[in-house]
Amino acid sequence: MKKTTGPFPFSDNQQRKHPKVRRQVIEHLLHRVLSQSLKVGEQLPSTGELCDTLHVSRTAIREAVSVLVSKGMVASKPGEGSTVLPLSSWMLLDPEVLCWLRESDMAPSIIEHLVEIRLIIEPEAAALASIRGSMQQFMAMDEALGRMALGERQRTPESTQGDIDFHNIILDASGNIFLARMRDLCMVSVELVVRLTFEKVQCVSNSIDNHRRLYEAIRSRKPEHARREARRVLCKTVHDLQDLNIPFRQDILENLGGGNT
Repeated sequence: MKKTTGPFPFSDNQQRKHPKVRRQVIEHLLHRVLSQSLKVGEQLPSTGELCDTLHVSRTAIREAVSVLVSKGMVASKPGEGSTVLPLSSWMLLDPEVLCWLRESDMAPSIIEHLVEIRLIIEPEAAALASIRGSMQQFMAMDEALGRMALGERQRTPESTQGDIDFHNIILDASGNIFLARMRDLCMVSVELVVRLTFEKVQCVSNSIDNHRRLYEAIRSRKPEHARREARRVLCKTVHDLQDLNIPFRQDILENLGGGNT
C-alpha cells in the first residue's frame, strides 16, 4: 500500500529512505518537470538557488536530484548541472514513475502509448489465459467482473479496482512471468481511463458487456475468440477517449480495424 504525500505517491521504503525535507524537494522538482515549467533540455535551478528557495541543505538537494536521475527523468553531470530528459528516457515501467505521470498534466499525452502497448500484449495474454488459466483464476476473474459491474450506475473505487483486478488476473493466467509483471502498467492505464471518462457513466454498461464476453471466451478456452474479445474491449476504450478529443495516431486506429464490431 502506497502512502501519499502531496500529489505524488511514495512507497513505504522510499519514505523511510528520504526524510520529510528531501521528500519536499523531490515533490518540488517533480512539479516543475511534470507541469513542464521545466522543459526537455532545460537545466534544473542550481543547487544554491534551490537551497535559497526551499530553505534546505545542499545534501537534501543532491539526494532529491539523485532520485530523479535514478528514474531517468534528469541527467546530472558534475560542473554542468542537471538537465531534464525526454519522456522516452524515463523509467516508464517503474510503478512510481507511472503513478507520478498519472497524477500530472502529462497524463493525456501518455494514454495513447499505454493503450497501444495494451493492444500489443493483452489480446495475446487473453489467448494464453484461455489455454493455461486455472479454474481458480477463472473464478477470481468472475468475482472481479462482478465488482466492476457495480460501476454500471455509479463508478466507485471498488468498481475501478474490480476492472484493474480483472485485467491483472488475465495477465497472471497467461502463465508468462513477464506478462504478469505488466500489472502496474495495466493498473495505471485503467485508473487513468476511468479518471478521464468518469462522467461517461452511460458507456460503462457496454464496457461491462464487452468484459463479460471476454471472460466467457477465456473460460470456454477459445483462444482466437479470447484474442478477438480483448481487442474489442480496448477498441471501446479508444472510442471513449476519442469522444473526449484525446487524439490517437491514425495507424493505431487502422490497426484496430473492426475490433469493436
